[in-house]
Amino acid sequence: MRPDHLIKMANQIAISVPDRASAAQQTAAHLKNFWSPAMIDALADYAAGGATDVSPEVVSALALLRRP
Repeated sequence: MRPDHLIKMANQIAISVPDRASAAQQTAAHLKNFWSPAMIDALADYAAGGATDVSPEVVSALALLRRP
């Protein structure tokens, strides 16, 4: 899947969560429940490269998903 499509979807998820205080946690839960590991890995790899088009909430969500 193309990174631009993943970015758009993830950013939309992050802005759509009902509780802004826990946007990263809710976004991480959504990604874990509905995205394949390959999609999450592709987005995480892209974001790790210094991408500026991935929202801060998504970056935080990816960090939560990548915790050991």
